[in-house]
Amino acid sequence: MAGDSRVLKSPGFYGVIVAVKLALVVRADLGMGRGKIAAQVAHAAVAAALASSGSRDFAAWLEEGQPKVVLKVASGEQLLEVARRADAAGLPVELIRDAGRTQVEPGTPTCCAVGPADSARIDAVTGELSLL
Repeated sequence: MAGDSRVLKSPGFYGVIVAVKLALVVRADLGMGRGKIAAQVAHAAVAAALASSGSRDFAAWLEEGQPKVVLKVASGEQLLEVARRADAAGLPVELIRDAGRTQVEPGTPTCCAVGPADSARIDAVTGELSLL
């Protein structure tokens, strides 16, 4: 699929043109340590991969080298709004709520995964967010 000229490629992957990607959106207001952030992002990436396994977008994402971008939001409300907008756009969304064993309260939404899906569709939802 990567060599297929019919595939729309988006420049929204920070200068690298890819057809599909996975966006991982993390809350920056929780004061999570780097390791905690890494674990939450990993939870979201794994959940997204498992949920989309077998789909056309998943196969294209694997073929592209599994491109990912990690973005930040300033609040839980903003995270939920990103997830709502992605869902309304028909994009796969996986919202991660922490178990509460270490740094945050149980059930706290910490991050979400959007995709894997067409980069332009993801950019329409996440394009205004900053890199983590």
